[in-house]
Amino acid sequence: MQWMETIKVQSATGKEKAVEEELILLAREIQENTESLKLGAVRASRNTLVPGCFALRLFWNTDEPRIRGSVLGVSLAQSLKEFGLVDHSIWIVSRKREGGNDHERGVTKETALFES
Repeated sequence: MQWMETIKVQSATGKEKAVEEELILLAREIQENTESLKLGAVRASRNTLVPGCFALRLFWNTDEPRIRGSVLGVSLAQSLKEFGLVDHSIWIVSRKREGGNDHERGVTKETALFES
């Protein structure tokens, strides 16, 4: 099953650049150090309309989603609180059944990518 953790950070005024740099660094470090985990991709992004609003997304491929998030996700959410308000949520990738086959919607299978 494919599921996603979203860790959204609304940074305090004046900390936008620091948060963006931290998320990009975290995404790179996670990608380099999580080979043994069933982590499919890591993405860091920023909101186009809301200044200081960022997200770190972890895409997982495990048998069952972790309802409260992975140990990594919970740890990241806790550590990012120093930058502002944090929202940590878990999402399951929607699938459409066609002819007895599952087709994923909304998430492509990729290796780790990050955006700045």
